[in-house]
Amino acid sequence: MKARIDRMHRNSLFLAVLAAFPPLAVAQAASDGDAKMLGSVTVNAYQATKQTSGATKTETPLAETAQSVSVIAREEMDARGVRNLNDAMRYVAGVALESTGIDNRVDDFSIRGFDAGSWGNNVTIDGMRAPQGSQWNRTMIDSWNLERIEVLKGPAAVMYGQVAPGGMVNQVSKTPNRERERVLRLGVDGHGQYNAAFDLGGGSDDDRHLFRLVGLVRQGDTQIEHTEEDHSFIAPSYTFQVSDATRLTLLGLYQRDHGGSTYQFLPMAGTLVPTQYGRIKNSTFIGEPDWNTYNRTIWTAGYQFEHAFNERWKFSQSARLTDVQSLFRSVVTNGALNADGRTQNRRAVWGDGDSRGYTVDTRLTGKFATGPLEHTLLTGIDWQKADWTGARAAMNNPGAIDIFNPVYSHFTPVTTSITYLGGVNRQTGVYLQDQIAVDKWRLTLGGRYDWAKDDTWTQAYTVATDTWGSRSPTQVDSEAFTRNAGLLYVADNGLAPYVSFAESFQPSGNNADLNAARKAFDPVTGEQWEIGVKYQPKGIDGLVTLSVYDLRQQNILLDDTGNATCGPAGTSQCKIQGGESQVRGVELEGRVTLTRGFSVIGALSWMDSEVIRGTAALRGKELARVPDKTASLWADYTFHNAALAGLSLAAGVRYNGRSYGDSANAYRIPSFTLWDAAIRYVIGRDSKLPVQLALNVSNLTDKQYISTCGTVASCYYGTGRTVNATATFSW
Repeated sequence: MKARIDRMHRNSLFLAVLAAFPPLAVAQAASDGDAKMLGSVTVNAYQATKQTSGATKTETPLAETAQSVSVIAREEMDARGVRNLNDAMRYVAGVALESTGIDNRVDDFSIRGFDAGSWGNNVTIDGMRAPQGSQWNRTMIDSWNLERIEVLKGPAAVMYGQVAPGGMVNQVSKTPNRERERVLRLGVDGHGQYNAAFDLGGGSDDDRHLFRLVGLVRQGDTQIEHTEEDHSFIAPSYTFQVSDATRLTLLGLYQRDHGGSTYQFLPMAGTLVPTQYGRIKNSTFIGEPDWNTYNRTIWTAGYQFEHAFNERWKFSQSARLTDVQSLFRSVVTNGALNADGRTQNRRAVWGDGDSRGYTVDTRLTGKFATGPLEHTLLTGIDWQKADWTGARAAMNNPGAIDIFNPVYSHFTPVTTSITYLGGVNRQTGVYLQDQIAVDKWRLTLGGRYDWAKDDTWTQAYTVATDTWGSRSPTQVDSEAFTRNAGLLYVADNGLAPYVSFAESFQPSGNNADLNAARKAFDPVTGEQWEIGVKYQPKGIDGLVTLSVYDLRQQNILLDDTGNATCGPAGTSQCKIQGGESQVRGVELEGRVTLTRGFSVIGALSWMDSEVIRGTAALRGKELARVPDKTASLWADYTFHNAALAGLSLAAGVRYNGRSYGDSANAYRIPSFTLWDAAIRYVIGRDSKLPVQLALNVSNLTDKQYISTCGTVASCYYGTGRTVNATATFSW
């Protein structure tokens, strides 16, 4: 009976936060010898994975990886009521969230001071990058379909090619397994949004054929007034164990997002700075309800194949096709708030886009010895291509609106012109990595060479005259060699000090028109030195990492003040190359189960950012949206005594230090502190159908805070209080 209860705790997929306690049930199972083992370490909710392939693409223990890596397991996501990547990374050191405020279109965040989200094309799914696209056409995968989230700190170019220097996030999909998940979750949030989700798995008696079907439907209002959301997805997967040495997994996904966009520009006056009338509420909508639209469909199809030639050599290949189509309509600010302190001029925005991305990653892994050296050799080649088009319209603008008492005009849009754009982006990379173990030492050496090619074009269409302008094509070719190296020592007392070096590269834009000579710029490069120590205590299940790093980015594009009219029509600011920025930081992060039923997540970070080479106006300034300090703590306790058995309580606090919203440091963003809480109770613990009831609350006090503010017309509120109640049935 107890095993069934523990299994229910482990598999419960609570959207509401209290589901936060399946983790503790798993810890209880571990104490009784029932938990799954990875080496000699038991698995629990907050340190659910002792080894992961994200950082090295091999099965390397996290405690022996010479790099700061955070793994957010399925149980932790359930426990904290996670709904997206911004939610998931609230308790990860070095991460700044909601870079452009409340936005249900994309995952938008930075790691160690650099954009690592959807806009920067830095998010990967199962180790493969989501496709590039036009301005608003991006993927955003529902976190209910994820088994874990891997946050890799620092450059990861050797494994993944063109990525930002601060780090990247790899999302790992749910796939079939032998546990035969059977979970149904029903929920409602404080805005009146309802959801139903399921996770069903099964297979043949001999486990040669396994399947899994994951899905979710969510509908209702959002935090922003007059903005509804209609979101759903279904994700089937199938695994065929061809033989003891060969396995094939097929994965599919169809996701549909319809409704309004929660993203909106807000004026600085009335948000960051109060007017004589105060500040507007974080739920105020200053657009047009009839016009506010964000519709998107995503479908993917892919496979994961593995074949072991023998005990030492293995061939692996992953591939995926991703198709994304979207329509975005919005009304946003047009300049600063008017002098009366109440009315805001506005402009209308319309754009649609579609992209189709192809990606294949092929790897060969071998294990062998040369004298006392034990090698894990990885060699691979990955290829990706994105074929995309988009359009953006110029149109009449609606009238000004009173931000403190909005009255909507229901304006009729009239399109005057449309700019069409498109492109084909390609990247091919070959990489080699050798992980060498000798006694207690671990040495990693890696290198990669990339070829990237971006062919893009723009073309204007004038509605009144029904005429097309000439198509303006441009091409940017980039090549780069990147390296990494790491050295780590595994001590008997659980300590593992390490030092590492890694490089990154990114093509410096995909448009040569930004150069006055119409010549493509060199790639933007990055490099990081990191020293740290990891601690995996013997008697406690958990991992703590302390790291210190120096991260630099070179070849940054700067405004060319001597040439102000670039582009085919002289409509864009020319750029020159030569800027350099630096972020130095210290991070402390841990996920531990201190005693039976008591788990803790903690994270501290300090970041010092600076433009060390660039224009006179920017040299010495801090980078935009880099908080000087962040701290977070989440504590979770499950009762085991007879009177309170089945009850779990959790609480968390998050602090985000002050930052600047722009490169000139003109807009100082104040620090803020947010509180989270969760409660969960299991009904029918000894029955065949236990039910877990959970209530999760984030931003408990409904703190109204500014996420960032880049100009007088582009400020953004962060997410207010969110309440989620769920009932999860497991059988």
